[in-house]
Amino acid sequence: MKWFFSPQIPSQVETEVTQRDQFSNDEVHLSETIVRESIQNSLDAADNDKSQVSVIFRWVDKSHGLTSGFMRKIVDGQLVHAHAAGLNIDGISFDEPVALLIEDFGTKGLTGSINSKDNDNFSDFWRRHGKSHKTGKSRGRWGLGKLVYSTTSQLGIFFGATLRNGDPHLHVMGQTVLNLREVDGQQYPPHGFFADTEGDDLLTKIPVPLVDEDLVEQFRDQFSLARGDRPGLSVMIPFPNQDFSQAAMVGVAIVNYFYPIITGQLLLQFNDEHIVRNNIRALAHEHTSQNFTDIDVLFDFIEEVRDTRNEDMLELKPSWANDQKLDEDDFEEADLEVIRQRFSNGDLVALHLPVTLKKKDGTSVQTRFSVFIKRPPELRRGLDLYVRGGLTLPGEAKFRERKALGAIIADEEEICSFLGDAENAAHTQWIGSAEKLKKNYKNPAKTIKVIKHAAVQLYDLLAEVVEELDEQALQDFFGIEEPEDGAKARRRKKKSPLVIPPPPVPRPKNFNISKNEDGFTVSTTSSASKDRFPQNIRIEVAYDVTSGNPWKKYSPLDFKMGVNGSIELGLSKKTGSVTSRKDNILILEVTGIPFKMVAKGFDKNRDLKIKLVKEG
Repeated sequence: MKWFFSPQIPSQVETEVTQRDQFSNDEVHLSETIVRESIQNSLDAADNDKSQVSVIFRWVDKSHGLTSGFMRKIVDGQLVHAHAAGLNIDGISFDEPVALLIEDFGTKGLTGSINSKDNDNFSDFWRRHGKSHKTGKSRGRWGLGKLVYSTTSQLGIFFGATLRNGDPHLHVMGQTVLNLREVDGQQYPPHGFFADTEGDDLLTKIPVPLVDEDLVEQFRDQFSLARGDRPGLSVMIPFPNQDFSQAAMVGVAIVNYFYPIITGQLLLQFNDEHIVRNNIRALAHEHTSQNFTDIDVLFDFIEEVRDTRNEDMLELKPSWANDQKLDEDDFEEADLEVIRQRFSNGDLVALHLPVTLKKKDGTSVQTRFSVFIKRPPELRRGLDLYVRGGLTLPGEAKFRERKALGAIIADEEEICSFLGDAENAAHTQWIGSAEKLKKNYKNPAKTIKVIKHAAVQLYDLLAEVVEELDEQALQDFFGIEEPEDGAKARRRKKKSPLVIPPPPVPRPKNFNISKNEDGFTVSTTSSASKDRFPQNIRIEVAYDVTSGNPWKKYSPLDFKMGVNGSIELGLSKKTGSVTSRKDNILILEVTGIPFKMVAKGFDKNRDLKIKLVKEG
C-alpha cells in the first residue's frame, strides 16, 4: 500500500477545502472546468514561446488493458478515507474500471526538485494549495486549478506522471483531496498521497515519486500512456464524473481556445477526434453554433489578426492613457482619418497601445497590448475578445449591441504578468482590486480599466463618424430640379424665423442609485421634498447579460432577495420599510426623508442592472 496520510496535529487549525464550488456550480459544469484548467496548465508549461502544445483527453477502460485488479490495488487504503469523508462510493463498479487520461506534449513537465520543497512547478503542483509561483504569460496562477482533478474523480483521486527534459525517469505520484474526516479515532486533513516518502518522522517526512520501477511501468501500461520519451505531464483520473460528454467537452474547448488553435499555438484531441487549425471551423459549426452567431466571419477575423505584421499597426504614444480613456485627442489628425476610413470600408483597424506599469518596488516597466477592430458587412452580431497569452476571458465581453468584431490581445511578458495577477479564480475577468495586483503594482485599478475599455472606446470613436446622420445622403433620389430663371426667387415664400423652444424643465428626482463593491444603495436626493412622500417604490435587480433582457433572464439561482435569500438589506427604518421582497424584486414604502437602503451580497464579478419605478 502506497497511500500516506498525515494525521491532523491538535495544534493545527482545521481547514476544509471550500473552493470546489468554483469548478462546478450553477454557471459552470465540471466538464467545462476540467477542459479549461487542463489546457490552461499545459499552455503554461510550454517548452518555449515557439512550442506548439498538444493536449489529449482519452477515456481508458478494460478494452485498453485497464484491469480491475490494478484499480483496486492503487485505491487500497484510500477507500476507507473516502467513505469517512462522505463520498458516495457504493455505486462504483471495480469490475468495470474506467479512467480519464489527460496528456500534454510540447511542454516542460513538472520541473523542480522531487524530494524537497522549492518554488518550481513540481512543488506547486503536488505540495501547495491556493498558492502558485506562475508569472508572466502563465495562465493559471491561483494554485487551485489542480483541485479540479480530484473533484472530477468520484473517489476524489488523481495520479500524475511527468517526464522532464534531461531526466530519463518517469515520476509518478497520486493525491486525494477529501473533507476533514475521522478514521480509527484519528482526524485527518484534506490531502493524502499515493507516494513513497523520505524523512524519519511527521515533521520531516515528505511524499516523493514512486521508486518501484515495476509499479511505474504498470501505471504506464495500465493507463495506456502515450508519453514515450516525450516530456510533459500525464494526469490519470479514476472513475471520472459520469455526466461528462465528449461532444460537450469539444464544444467547451473550441469556445475557450479557438484563438490559440487558429493561431497555431495549440492542438487538441478528444479520444479520436482532433481539433486543429484546418478543421476547427467545421467542428465549431457542429458543436458551438449556439455560442457563435457568425463562426466563419469570426474565424476570418482571427486569422487576419494573426497575420497582421507589427509594421502595419499604428502605435500610439504612452501619454494616451493619462486621462484613462482612448479618444480622438490621442491620435494625429491624419492617422485618425485613415483608421476611420478603414473602419468605414470594413477593413481591419490595428493598434499598439503602450502602458506604463508602476511596481511597488519603485520600478516602472513599459509594455503594450494590441487592439483590433473590424466591421464586416455580413456580420449579424458583435463580439469582442479579451486574450492574455492565448487564454480568452469570456466575462470581459462588452460590445453587446455594437455591431463589430474586436479583440484585445496581450502577449508581452510584462503585460501578461500584470493581467494575470488581475484575473479572478475562474480566469474569466480582470479585477482591478485583485489582491495579487495590489500587492505588486501601484494604482493598478486605473490601468486595468484603461485596458478593459480600449476596444469599446475605439469602436465608439470610429463609429461616431461613420454612423452620423448625412442630411444630403438622399438628395440624388428625392431632389427637386430648380428652375433656371428668376422665378425661383419670386415664388419662394418668406421663411418664418426659426423658433427654438426652451428646454423642458426636468422633473425633480427623488432617488439616487449608486453601485457598491458587492451591491447597491438607494437614497433620497438633496432635491427630494417632504411633500412627495410617503410613496411606494419597486426595485428590480438582475445580472447583466451579453444579449437579451437581463430581467427576463433572471434566475433564482443567480441570487434571491427574499427573507431566506443571500442578499443582506439595511435601511433607514424611521423613514422606510420593506413591504415585499421576493426573488429579484423589492417593494419599499418610503415615508419621509432622508431615506437610505443598502443591499449587499451580490457577485462582485458580475455587473448589476437596477431598475426603480414608483408604485401607484
